[in-house]
Amino acid sequence: MIILYDFRSANPPTDPRCGYSPFSWRVRFALRIKGLPYKHHWLELPDLEGIAKSVGADPTSKKPDGSPRYTIPFIHDPTTNKVVSNSFDIVDYLDSTYLDTTKMIPEETRLLQSVFANSDYTLVGQFMYPVIGKTMTKRTPSLVTPRNLEAMKARGPLPELTDEQEKEAWEKFKNVLGGFAKQMNDAGPFVMGKKVSMADAVLFGWFGITRWLWNETTDEWKDMMSWHGGRWNKLIEAFESLPEVEKYCDAEGNLKI
Repeated sequence: MIILYDFRSANPPTDPRCGYSPFSWRVRFALRIKGLPYKHHWLELPDLEGIAKSVGADPTSKKPDGSPRYTIPFIHDPTTNKVVSNSFDIVDYLDSTYLDTTKMIPEETRLLQSVFANSDYTLVGQFMYPVIGKTMTKRTPSLVTPRNLEAMKARGPLPELTDEQEKEAWEKFKNVLGGFAKQMNDAGPFVMGKKVSMADAVLFGWFGITRWLWNETTDEWKDMMSWHGGRWNKLIEAFESLPEVEKYCDAEGNLKI
């Protein structure tokens, strides 16, 4: 069974909304689309680098001082004894290793899938992070573990937006998603219509974190699911209709909150 390393939140490990990384949600989307059983190894931010090194995960970038930066997600596949970092590389590995599963990165669209996966900071993230930042400022103590919160604060204050700035950022986010919707194939719920791809996993990653912040009972979530003819609700429903393959587990040390 594949092991997915991910940050845990204050939600119980058995809660599907325990994890809050949009990049880990990409991998969770791909694993479930492929029907590959997996389990979580939940960890906290202060333990990330040590655990990554201990299992042989590669760094994904460099820090300003030139030292390696380790990020989640990364996976360990006991079947092949491979450890893979970076969401795009993980999905690419799953495609090449499990050939009888749905291929998420078709060769004819590989470059486009890569560009989309690496550009979503610009396309969506620049508008989404301010909104998330304000919400986390209000709700972080109830959503993030104390150790994660301490590590996050050490990196600097979370964004502080006025109500007007938040409204503007939310509208920009809606407009960016609207641009995606216009380019998507209407034949099915996915970016390419009936054919699922990495692009869907990228979009779902952002919906995963927004659902962590605003669950189905909130006006924000209901509003988003009504946008663009219910396009995003259809994507969520397509994912939720898949057979359950997840197995949740506590990280080593049985974290207590």
